[in-house]
Amino acid sequence: MITSDIVQKYWSLGLATLPTKQDKSPFNVKTWKGGVSNFMAYHNCFGIGVLCGSISGNLECLDFDNHFGDAKDNLSRFVDEISDLYKQYQFPIESTTSGGFHLLYRCEKIEGNLKLASRPKYDEKTQKFIPDAIIETRGEGGYFVCAPTDGYEFVRNTIEHIPTITEKDRTRIINVARSFNEWYELKKESDEQEGRPGDLFNNDILAIDECKKELEINGWYELKDGQWRRPNKKEGISATFGKVSNNCFYVFSSNAYPFEPQKGYSPFQIISLLRYKGNFSDFAKELAERYGVNKPQKKEYGRVTEKRKDPEQLFNTLKKSFIDLNIPVAKPPIIMKIRDFETGALWDKRLFTLGNFSAITGKTKSKKTFLISYLLTAACNNGIINNKIITDLPPNKNGVVLFDTEQSNYDAFVTANRIKRMLGYIPDNFSAFAIREFTPMERCELIDFALEHFKDVVSYVVIDGIADLANAINDEQEATRVVGLLMKWTKVYNCHITNVIHQNKNDNFATGHIGSSVMKKAEVIISSTKSDTDKRKSLIRCDNMRGGSEFNDFELEINDVGLPVINDTIGLSTMYEVKEEEF
Repeated sequence: MITSDIVQKYWSLGLATLPTKQDKSPFNVKTWKGGVSNFMAYHNCFGIGVLCGSISGNLECLDFDNHFGDAKDNLSRFVDEISDLYKQYQFPIESTTSGGFHLLYRCEKIEGNLKLASRPKYDEKTQKFIPDAIIETRGEGGYFVCAPTDGYEFVRNTIEHIPTITEKDRTRIINVARSFNEWYELKKESDEQEGRPGDLFNNDILAIDECKKELEINGWYELKDGQWRRPNKKEGISATFGKVSNNCFYVFSSNAYPFEPQKGYSPFQIISLLRYKGNFSDFAKELAERYGVNKPQKKEYGRVTEKRKDPEQLFNTLKKSFIDLNIPVAKPPIIMKIRDFETGALWDKRLFTLGNFSAITGKTKSKKTFLISYLLTAACNNGIINNKIITDLPPNKNGVVLFDTEQSNYDAFVTANRIKRMLGYIPDNFSAFAIREFTPMERCELIDFALEHFKDVVSYVVIDGIADLANAINDEQEATRVVGLLMKWTKVYNCHITNVIHQNKNDNFATGHIGSSVMKKAEVIISSTKSDTDKRKSLIRCDNMRGGSEFNDFELEINDVGLPVINDTIGLSTMYEVKEEEF
């Protein structure tokens, strides 16, 4: 409840206030900008808001939104970056009803409300990804809801101790916040369109290293985790490289000529601006000679630019693709089934087939990798495991391969070694590769080489995780390229590929355009959801099965020795008749 003492206290501290509704909006729209000091206006309100800007002594609020459920983690990382200022100024911090946080300070010079860092969010209406703010300011002309409003509480210091910081320190705080940004729509130059020199350079696996060397030659300094500091600056962060997307140099410093603040730059743009003083055409000419763009050639892994084939070639290609209804097409061989109990019998349902790919989705720590370990073990065993997973790989093509794109060499070893522990021996039909250290294009090239090399012996493949094959997860062109590779690999090399992909933190959609594209083409989609009551357990669910019946939900549990087991006592029963599902 907002009392007269609270209102008077805030105004005595030089903080203009206003009454707010439960939805955080001002109670009286017409009068809120000048603040409301009359206590009677607060009688029927839900909470109290504090105006920012000059009316409250140049107050500014740094707002950590919790739209993705990680505001606490973002605040912790932010505090680590400014640990010296955090100790010096003792910033008051309040928690919000949504799980977010407000960090307060005053400064002689502040601006209006600023969106400092955003993250892609899937919009169901437009079916596109849009930016959603994770850190923003409330400055001149803005306000924030404050304690003692229900759901708001100061967790560090109090409203009475708002520090005044220097402009230099504020700039540092703002730039650190901007380094959390994960969204930017990169504007391309004319020479960066598909097939042109700039586009070829942007997709070159060596381009990022060339850009970093050029930045260092021009006085830029690489810090950590993709953070960079501009020339002639001794502290702070000025830009990030690889956070917005793998090959985007995102600059937020206002003194980083020739780069403009709050803009992203591609490798082609970086070199053009630094080495060629902004002459994009000159760099494009050099690249044309470097890549020989007048000749049909591979411009990036999985995408080829060629001259149009002559009519005869096109006719022959089309002929090969013709579906003759007089000639039946054989069903793809089933390599893995899952056993379910239904209508008084055990049913062996189709799970994976050769020539297709599947997807396993889930949020962080939902035990996706443990589920993968279970499936890989079943594939290596090439029989029935726990009377639940039945594998039937071709006799002369029973190879199993894991590509780990996410984990360190040690963690990748732990995952691969888990298969050995579950089987009790080292399977001679299993290979694992840790490829995190490589660029997306290098990973694609390595996987293609391996699959071609093992095409006569490998049937089951796991890529953990598929998003790491794309230069940018929200780039539609990249998503199309990667899915095209999956379709090529599964058909040409006659295998099944299971892809692991993360879900967004705030919903159950697979991450980015790459996630959406994989879901649309996947034979089966399996989700893993961690238990709210037992951290060792996750619920495994079939979200979609193309051309077949979805299997029943079951529980995956990590036992006392750290190995995955399936809790499905009915499905494990041997008392019932076993039937084959028609496919």
